[in-house]
Amino acid sequence: MSFFDYQRLDDIVNLLLNKKEAVHINELSSYCSVSDRTIRSDINTINDYIKDHGAHVILIRKKGYVIEYFDKKAFDEFWSHQDTGTFLFTTSEARLTFLIRLFLTSEEFISHNYLQSVLFVSQNTLYSDLRALRQSLTGYNLKIQNKSNLGYKVLGQEQDFRSAIIDLIFKNNFTEYLTASTSAEKDVCSNINYDQFNKIYEEQLSKEIFIDSDYFQRNIFTSLLLTVSRVKAGHTLSKFEQSIRLSQHFKPVINQFIKIIEKQFDLKLSAIERSYINFCIAENSPHLIDDSAINENQELAENILELIHNTLQKLTDSNWIDDLTLENNLLEHIKLFLKIQTIKGNRNNPLLNTVKNNFPYAFDLAIGCSREIVKRYNIHFTEDEISYIALHFANAIERNSAENHKQVSLAIICGTGQTLSSIIEAKIKRRFPNTFSSIEKLSYTTFLTYDKSSNRFDLIVSTIPIRENSSKIVFIDINDLDASMTQIGNKINELVVHSINTPEGLLSAKYFHVIHEKSTKEDVLSYLHTELLSQGYVKENFLTEIYERESISSTIISDSVALPHPLGDAVITSTIFPVIAPKGITWDSKLIKFVFLFAIKAEEPEKMEFIYERLLDFITSEKLQAKLLKEPTFDSLLSILVKNKHQ
Repeated sequence: MSFFDYQRLDDIVNLLLNKKEAVHINELSSYCSVSDRTIRSDINTINDYIKDHGAHVILIRKKGYVIEYFDKKAFDEFWSHQDTGTFLFTTSEARLTFLIRLFLTSEEFISHNYLQSVLFVSQNTLYSDLRALRQSLTGYNLKIQNKSNLGYKVLGQEQDFRSAIIDLIFKNNFTEYLTASTSAEKDVCSNINYDQFNKIYEEQLSKEIFIDSDYFQRNIFTSLLLTVSRVKAGHTLSKFEQSIRLSQHFKPVINQFIKIIEKQFDLKLSAIERSYINFCIAENSPHLIDDSAINENQELAENILELIHNTLQKLTDSNWIDDLTLENNLLEHIKLFLKIQTIKGNRNNPLLNTVKNNFPYAFDLAIGCSREIVKRYNIHFTEDEISYIALHFANAIERNSAENHKQVSLAIICGTGQTLSSIIEAKIKRRFPNTFSSIEKLSYTTFLTYDKSSNRFDLIVSTIPIRENSSKIVFIDINDLDASMTQIGNKINELVVHSINTPEGLLSAKYFHVIHEKSTKEDVLSYLHTELLSQGYVKENFLTEIYERESISSTIISDSVALPHPLGDAVITSTIFPVIAPKGITWDSKLIKFVFLFAIKAEEPEKMEFIYERLLDFITSEKLQAKLLKEPTFDSLLSILVKNKHQ
């Protein structure tokens, strides 16, 4: 359905409205599959329609077309009554975004016919979109009511509506949310003067809250803005069970803020709404919680920290667990977490997927520690909170890795003098910084006088062929130094990999499997369990412990790799079981291509650390994954796992 004479004109206007900058004529003609001349004609036609409604399309030289407003309110009113075409709804994701916005901000029933006409989709597609909407709202205890004579409407508690609006609308684009560059907040809260509210917030609250996180600061701002807007519109909380005590010094600050808000926006915030505002502040800035009556939190935090340290000693033999910075940071984090527990709050972590994808080993260690905390103190950590702890672990691991980075001693053999050898040295240093503990430039004659049994050099780079059977020597072509750098990188990689002391038997060709048909998580795990059980590698409860770990947090990494492993002592002999599935495995509502089952004995934590380290590059590289899919063999996997950043 098109408002203009034909759909292309609607699509052009929608494209211009959706873009943040000028749209070049080449992009318009390509999008509409017409000539530049036709686009110019279309623009003239569009202007004939909209010039009397507060806007026209203008051309900015060397940039493209934009919509210029001389009465934006008039244009918005005009355009809001039109079916704005299908440009914004060409994907299921775009339609879902629209439906979420529509249903969470509408007070009336929305008819089936209206949805079909606006989305311009078939009845079956609309039903599919509504199922996706229901699934998105399920986590917020919101349900869609359907009345045959009226249409659809979302029902639920007001607090759940607010949570859903913030998470699903305001945070839809996380970067725009952090930078406050989205118009979503202004649009949804249009009954409140945004600039005026922002000024009051900055003057009364912002400087008093002292949060070093833009994310938590934004959470407080948007929660308070939405609260004021919803109350102004008549959507008030009927109940709020949490009782929040803010610190004594902050009480007059928030009271003054509320007093000004009520006066400026002509509304009254009930005691329940005030408690909710206190909660929003406390959940995102827990240091403002008054815990003077809960003195045992300090002792409890210290006990939890000790339990984490003892658990880490069992899960890893690395010395980063004794990092004093880690100890101090963890203690402060646990204290804040316990404060949030007292108000029954729950802080989400916007970096959850980033942590899981980039620091899977640290995340798994954090899960192990959280399980012990649950057993000892019956304190439960959400997946988000586990990821915060994992970040502290990852930070300590990185600090330790930097301090213990293995460096290589290098000799450069050049028969044409110091000038060329200095050039080679400079290129090597630039290409491989912080890699070498020492570099010596030698003539071929001098090199021959050295005692070869002394192993003085880890790596020897020579422009002269050396008749010596040694794996540490790299002959380079001075006419192609760039290619020579790749050779050197390969050799450095071999040295580093060999120094890790690869666990014997951890990877074996007999435990490498390719699935040629589409499969499921349940079938794959059942098959792997049966294979390992038949060989005596695991115990009967192995599969149960696998699913116990899966119930805590999905083991999918980067949307394409799953790293399942058991919790407990169900492993008899450590091994890794890789599975390649070019046609995909349905796993936690996603279609993955790779499974690496970790069957590692609890007494051999160094093997778990090793395989996580080896897999990290593969997990984050589409190129390496594509290579293994193209050549799904055990040898191909081994070559990928020793691939290093130096290559």
